[in-house]
Amino acid sequence: MSLPFHTEFSLAGTRCLLSTNSHELLRLSRPWQSIRVRPDAGCFRMSILEEASFTSHSPKPSHFRGLSHLVFALLEPHGFLTFDLLRRNLFGVVSPAAARDSHFWNVQLLPISLGLLGTVVGVAPLHCACLDRDGGGLMVAGDSGAGKSTLTAALAKKGFAVVSDDWTYVSYRPGQLVAHGMYAPIKLLPDSIRFFPELRRSMPRKTMNGELAYEVHAAKVFHSQVKACSAPKWLLFLERTPAPGCHFIPCRPGHATQYFEKNAEKLPAELPEAAATRSEIIQQISKCQAWILRTGDDPVQTAQSICNFLSEA
Repeated sequence: MSLPFHTEFSLAGTRCLLSTNSHELLRLSRPWQSIRVRPDAGCFRMSILEEASFTSHSPKPSHFRGLSHLVFALLEPHGFLTFDLLRRNLFGVVSPAAARDSHFWNVQLLPISLGLLGTVVGVAPLHCACLDRDGGGLMVAGDSGAGKSTLTAALAKKGFAVVSDDWTYVSYRPGQLVAHGMYAPIKLLPDSIRFFPELRRSMPRKTMNGELAYEVHAAKVFHSQVKACSAPKWLLFLERTPAPGCHFIPCRPGHATQYFEKNAEKLPAELPEAAATRSEIIQQISKCQAWILRTGDDPVQTAQSICNFLSEA
């Protein structure tokens, strides 16, 4: 295939080399080209063909299949991607509609690419939110349905800068642990409108996994600051309880390591170095101050309790 255009840009501290035949994809990559990247950053390649005749008839909004170090993804609207984790490459075909869709590029293609290829270039994708307070990063983890996203939105309204909502990408260089975000929107389920009246000016939409949700840009909706990265300082493991009140319970040694290792994506046997690097990053994260937060309060009350607690921590 002919891919005459070439550029490079930064994603969460990594270096991405893009080859394409699409002027639209070049245009969408420009905001990422202005981000400085370390000369020793890990690097992966993206080769993406815009094909006018390409269409898909997926029975699901998006779905994935894996075979050893290869991952195949069919994304809507009309994108088929093959990730080669061993060779740090992405090959893809997208329709013209997908190529000019900034939401597809910024909310689907780039985060998925980093989520799959990040581990092999020295970045650990972790299922947690990250917020920043005066240069210190607060990472919020928890099982699905615990309320991480609504808590992220509530903390944004309390003055925290938003780094990431659903996934945080963490890199480590000697003496420097950095949590990166992708400027992705906060995903809030429709019932969140009872806590955030600002959502009345927005409309929920069908998200990549097929559920209906508001996709909220914190700066536009909550007028909060958004940051590209932060230095992790605190960890909260969010647990819901029927009893009212917020309780901060210090984590036992090893809790954070076990949690993130258990919830990390399984890596193929051909990538032992990537697995070792991810484990080293998780070990460094586990040195942060960490608590289990058991709360029966709503997200607004919980956010206020976190503000009070961190002021004294």
